[in-house]
Amino acid sequence: MEIRFENVCKSYDGRPVLQDFNWAVRDGEIWRLEGASGIGKTTVLRLLLGLEQPDAGQITGRPGIQMTAAFQEHRLCPWLDARDNLRMVCTRKIGDRQIAEALGALLPADSLDQPVRTLSGGMQRRVAVVRALLPDSALVVLDEPFAGLDRLNVEHMLGFITRERRGRAMVIVSHEGYNLPEPFQTQIL
Repeated sequence: MEIRFENVCKSYDGRPVLQDFNWAVRDGEIWRLEGASGIGKTTVLRLLLGLEQPDAGQITGRPGIQMTAAFQEHRLCPWLDARDNLRMVCTRKIGDRQIAEALGALLPADSLDQPVRTLSGGMQRRVAVVRALLPDSALVVLDEPFAGLDRLNVEHMLGFITRERRGRAMVIVSHEGYNLPEPFQTQIL
């Protein structure tokens, strides 16, 4: 797998966000996107995932690539519990026990049966990250996975990400200098 950005430009309402942006993500690589707020990190992720198209330039290598993501907005089904939010996206056979173990690594057991709308923002973020990591994919995209988490929960999340990476390519947006799984590369926007 190789997804390549070649001279990609993207503007919103006439305001350029990306100009002649060049970058590539290959099998097994881990990237951290860094930059000031509003510089275009989430735009790069949306382009990478095919949710938006560039105004100019090209992005090659996306067709047929399985991708999973956790967005800044959790995009969970609020009326479902954490387990059912995972069952919705798991395309490989993942049993209830495996789902409960994955969620249990990051959440208190008594929260797994509650509708996710009743969980705190940090707990919802953890459900969203588990949902991005548990299914099979070639690329995992995590947009601010540590936002709103205290140091202990960040450490648990980092351990979970490392265990569940399974050699996949990964792109993480993070303002903080957390110790991501090694080796990782940084793309500064």
